[in-house]
Amino acid sequence: MIYEHYVKLAGSTLPERLHDGLERIRSTDHCTVAFAQSPTAKEQSRIRERYTKGSNDRDGTTEPVEQLDLPDALALGKDPSVVSKRWMSIVVDFTLLTPWYSKDDRPFHVLDNPVRKDRVFGVPFMAAASWKGLLRWACRMEAGLLEHLEKHGARMKGWNEPDWIVHLFGNERGAGEEFSRGALQIFPTWFDRIGFEVINPHSREKRAGTQPIVYEVVPPGTRGKLTLLYAPSPGNHAPPETMPKLVQAIEDLLTVYGFSAKRTAGWGLAAIKKCELSLVKGSDLDRRLPATEGKNYTSPDDQFIELMDESGHPIDVLLGTDMRIISKTQFKKLGSDKPSRTNQQFDQFRRWYEEYGEEHQRRIQGDNEREHRVVVKRTFGSLEDLIANLREGETPQSGDER
Repeated sequence: MIYEHYVKLAGSTLPERLHDGLERIRSTDHCTVAFAQSPTAKEQSRIRERYTKGSNDRDGTTEPVEQLDLPDALALGKDPSVVSKRWMSIVVDFTLLTPWYSKDDRPFHVLDNPVRKDRVFGVPFMAAASWKGLLRWACRMEAGLLEHLEKHGARMKGWNEPDWIVHLFGNERGAGEEFSRGALQIFPTWFDRIGFEVINPHSREKRAGTQPIVYEVVPPGTRGKLTLLYAPSPGNHAPPETMPKLVQAIEDLLTVYGFSAKRTAGWGLAAIKKCELSLVKGSDLDRRLPATEGKNYTSPDDQFIELMDESGHPIDVLLGTDMRIISKTQFKKLGSDKPSRTNQQFDQFRRWYEEYGEEHQRRIQGDNEREHRVVVKRTFGSLEDLIANLREGETPQSGDER
């Protein structure tokens, strides 16, 4: 899928803002080559300083954090499609409280500790495989792994994987004929900021700093989202406690354990802003969950109505290439096409639309039932609210619904 996406981009016009990202990649390669060819340690140190402190010099700034202005054409964080009544997706929006770091697998780099980036566009990301491994570990902690290790001398011997974990993640390698694919599909998380952290080890004898170690990181304050698709195969029934325990494990991983390298140093902790549950309207879980539609709805102001069409969607100029409402930064760059609204007024409209837009559209359309399946989204302010609703609604058990 990623390869096909790159091919599609290669055959289209290069987005204007993408030139800056590619320029940064070329700058990284230039610094790496110059570093390898430098004859002295002093020259190598100068090149490293140029990379860490001058990454934004192209714009005339020297901020320690670089903001990546990614074009909508990349669509890196696209939400999954829910096509079955037994499927549902969970999207957790979070903000980093501490630096996030995962070492890049690039063999040559001007830094010893570069952050992991996409090979084509140089965008920092956390791989889906990394999420899966950490989530499985967090689920095991939820199932009592810590107590098991304390009783068995920190060994996994005798540990029996609970059925709900096998249902979500599948068997481990070597399961043979009992091998089972997990029902959980996890997507990578993309970040749009890059910064640097310096660790200064001290000599025990001299009690002074030795050689500072520079880490390229995703800095605190960066927003990201964890996206999961629960897609069990027909007839593959989930134990009743599956989803509440999974969501609890997600919360613990993000807010307690951390999901970065150097977790023991406190890296990779995040604050959860909201979580969104998407499922097919009329499915078992949709019927069992407490009704939330129509609650906490705020009708739009007159100035907001002028920014929407008859169906309740933003006017064309306010939509990006992915058909989503544009950001505040993109609104500032509209130029002559910009509606007669201030940046602050647009930001107010954008926040209202993200929270009440779908409910507003439903009211305009009269909530008419249509023959094709409709995906509804339930937004929760915290994972605790989602856990409470999942426990009240329980996980759907009807294996024949597709």
